Amino acid sequence: MEITNLITINTSYSKKKATEILKRGGYDALFMDFTRNQETFIRGIAKGVEPELAVEHMKDFGLVQEPEDTQNFRAAGPLFECLPSLELEAIYCYKEEASLILSRDVAVRVLVLTAKAKLGKIEVEEWKEVMKDDIYNELESAEGEAEYIAERAGRKNICLDASPELLTSLSGLDFHVKEIVVDKPCKPLDILGEKIKREILEGEIVKEEEVVRLVHAHVRFVGMVMEKGYEEAYRKWSRVFDKYKNIQ
Repeated sequence: MEITNLITINTSYSKKKATEILKRGGYDALFMDFTRNQETFIRGIAKGVEPELAVEHMKDFGLVQEPEDTQNFRAAGPLFECLPSLELEAIYCYKEEASLILSRDVAVRVLVLTAKAKLGKIEVEEWKEVMKDDIYNELESAEGEAEYIAERAGRKNICLDASPELLTSLSGLDFHVKEIVVDKPCKPLDILGEKIKREILEGEIVKEEEVVRLVHAHVRFVGMVMEKGYEEAYRKWSRVFDKYKNIQ
């Protein structure tokens, strides 16, 4: 079996680029990075249900929370618009519900730490702890997500934003894995997360000054979001990405 993973960022312009790849077709199954209890509603969109109506129903059932999930669904707009034209029956959502709950908790904790950082108080160990919790969540979910995909996969499959650990698990289940980088995640906390993951997996210690510099960059990015909106801020941030990606 074969699976192609599309790496995107959480913006509508990135997802729109991903739809151009999806429209080429040739895949037996599509695996989207929403939770399994949202799968029925996502399939409904593929069958012609208005995305706004499907999202409202998910809110009614407590499957979508605001503001935590707002940008995820806003960014997914082009994907939702594209789904009916794919005429694909095998559409699945591979994320575990428990993983989303933990991710929301991390987002709230990051919000609190960001507010402190804006006031000049950067608690390095607290930042590392919350980032590690997010990474462990991703690591621990990988095997279950891989099994979910493997049980439903066709001969040729396409997936959105699977983690490296999920792809490794799929390789262990005899999948031939390909990746297409549509857009590389490059927010300051993406960079910090990559560094802390290396600390967890390879013992490469992240220095205090690295954390502080990336948190300062994160505060700057949040300021841009407040001024310009998330998507335009991300577009602008991508232009200054090189300044921060190689902080040693």
